[in-house]
Formats: sequence, structure tokens, C-alpha cells
Amino acid sequence: MKIYKTSQTRGAEKDTVYQNRVKRCNTVLIPISSWNSNFIQPEGGFEKGYIVLASPEYYFSDNPPEPHPDLPNDLELGRNLLVLYETRYHWNNYPPSQYGWSPATSRTPPLAGQYIARVPDTTRSDDSQIRHGYTDKKTGGQGAGIRVYEYASSQEIEATKYQLSFLAWRTEGIMGMARQEGISNLEECQQRIENKCQEMDLANLEKLQENRLLDGQGCTVCPLCLERISAKELASRVEQAEGRNVPDLTVTTANLFHVKELRAGVYNHRRYNLGWGHHHCNAAARDWGVEHTLEWMEKVLRNNQRIT
Repeated sequence: MKIYKTSQTRGAEKDTVYQNRVKRCNTVLIPISSWNSNFIQPEGGFEKGYIVLASPEYYFSDNPPEPHPDLPNDLELGRNLLVLYETRYHWNNYPPSQYGWSPATSRTPPLAGQYIARVPDTTRSDDSQIRHGYTDKKTGGQGAGIRVYEYASSQEIEATKYQLSFLAWRTEGIMGMARQEGISNLEECQQRIENKCQEMDLANLEKLQENRLLDGQGCTVCPLCLERISAKELASRVEQAEGRNVPDLTVTTANLFHVKELRAGVYNHRRYNLGWGHHHCNAAARDWGVEHTLEWMEKVLRNNQRIT
């Protein structure tokens, strides 16, 4: 289950435009600001397509309802472009009903609409929260797609799952834990993963060590602190502070860690960039990646006169 979850995007709240816990190869949502800065698609393009999102202020010129003259020529409203309403100001000043628009419901062209809205209660002027488009009341599904920086192709998802399994088999105590779980064919299970990773060029120990995923003895380490990860840390839940207990917490002590951070147009959910890292190290790295985090840590230590 832990390996399987690495193929999914992070959680998304219902008041956002993003899908919650779906595969990383789903429809990608791209801010128009990213599209305008020489946006790079992955080799072969996005498997399930993309949708570019523009705010009403960006989409319209000074005199609505005419579209902005600088709108990229390769974008067409209702085909690969939607107007996104996120604030009450946008909703009141650029009401979609004024332009005869309907909320989009399809993730493939044509999108069956021109806009999507997620206007929170905190800015309401009436009694309703505005959520239009991509909401399935029967299944509970919501959202138009995934964050662009979380994208990975099906092929890359499969490869990273094997490589993460390879690293899991190299955590300290994995054999003992597997025996406690009643797995009898341990060596066979491990060998099958090893063979598959060799076949897919995922088992280069020198490269895994260079990328901070293994130590010199071939044991799995946290990419930030470089301490060894134990099998127990992969399975045990994070210890909660007294008075801050959450009854349904499922976060484990060691989790998926991206060595180089996820960024739009880079697609860093890829082989040799994923490992198992401590929860607290992940919290420190946030969306920075290892190198930026280490630079920040050095600055903090220098400011506190711990290093010179």
C-alpha cells in the first residue's frame, strides 16, 4: 500500500480545483502564467491531456467580454483553456452568466464549458459557497485535474514503484519485519525485485549513492540527514505531541522523499530522484529539495553561531 500511494498525487481539499489522491498521469492543470514562460511539456506530451487555467482578469481585456489580445494563439476557451474563479471579487465583477458560459464537466476537449469556480465561504456576500464544474455528487469525485508539478507518466510511475521497492528491501530490519508478518518466501520476493530493477536499469548502486538514496554499504538512507532508514520507520506512525493528538493520523515516520523538488515543467517524480526520508526531514525540506534546504540550514546554524 505504501508503494502504491507513491503513484498518487497529494491530498486536495474539496474547495480547490484539484483532484484528490489520483494517479500522477491524470489530466494536468497548468496556470497560464507558467504556459507563457516557455512551458515545456514532457516527452510524448501529457497522457491524459492538459487544461490551462486563467483568472477572469487575465482572460479579459480592459473592456470585457472581449478576450485579452495577448492570449496565446494555441489556447482556445472550452477546448484547452478555462477561466478559473477563486474570489468573490472575480465572481461579482466577471459573472459567467453575463457571457453565457456554463461550468466545464469534461476533462478532454471539448471541455463542455468555459469556466470552473471555487469561491470559498470566507469571502461570501450571500449564504452559499460557489463550487461549479467537476463535482460528481454520486461518486464524491471533484476537481478538474492534478497539479502540473506532480505529473509523471505511467511508465515513470511503474519504474519508480520498482525502485522504491528496491530501496525498501535495503532498509535495516526489513527481513525481520517481513518474517513477523508471516512472509515465507522472503529471498524469492527480494530477488524478483532485484532482477526487475536490473532489467530496467534501476539498480545502479553508485548512482543511488550519488543521489543520496543509499550509503556506502548499500543501505537505504534519508536523503536529507543521511541517516539510515529502518523498516520499522516505514511502518510505524509518527509520534504525536501531547495535546495535539489526531485520532486518524496515518502519517508514518518515514515517507516518500523527492531529492530534487517538484516544479512545473521539470517533472521530478522520476527514477533516481525518489527515496525514503524521515517525516521531520520532509517537513524541513518542504518544497525546496535537498540542496536548497541544506543551504538554508547552514544559514540558520551560522546565524546561531553553531558553525563559522
